[in-house]
Amino acid sequence: MSTNKELSERRQYYRIDDSGIFSYQVLNNSINDEQSNTEKSTSAAFEAIELFSRINQQMSVALGRINEHSADIVTYLKGLDKKVELLAQMFLFKESGHNIDSRRQINLGAGGLAFATDEKLKQGTLIAMDMILSTDLLCLHLTGRVIQVSNNKDDDFPYRVSVGFTDISELEVDQIIKHIMRMQSKHLRDKRES
Repeated sequence: MSTNKELSERRQYYRIDDSGIFSYQVLNNSINDEQSNTEKSTSAAFEAIELFSRINQQMSVALGRINEHSADIVTYLKGLDKKVELLAQMFLFKESGHNIDSRRQINLGAGGLAFATDEKLKQGTLIAMDMILSTDLLCLHLTGRVIQVSNNKDDDFPYRVSVGFTDISELEVDQIIKHIMRMQSKHLRDKRES
């Protein structure tokens, strides 16, 4: 189990600007565990996306071994994987009422995130957050407390809200860190290739 100091250190080093499907809901600040689980319950679409994400992680090792023998096969398999991901996203959009343009910019770290909004939340407010980071179909259902609200330069969303995660599991922290590292690696590869 990580200590608070270790988690704090992770927060400093693992942070990235990203985009994804993101929504939040203000929770009652005096919720008990049963209410928390009810308010964080997942839809069938979110559960499907989570399952796809786990399967992708399991398949990545095999894909690496296949790549040693044939880059063409890997390219083909990645294309098929993209098609499945698009179908999963379409399913999610249909069920949840989101549309493909509902992506939001977020600044994501292992200990929290920041996002722009048109709602001026109060410091200390407890919120439930659902997000799907489509680069690897990472689907997260997290709770957090608003730690800072500031004015935002973006005209669409006048406020920028910083949230610290509460009740986040080790697995969720690791998933976020792995996602950030994949994004950073992709960014460095793209930079080298351009």
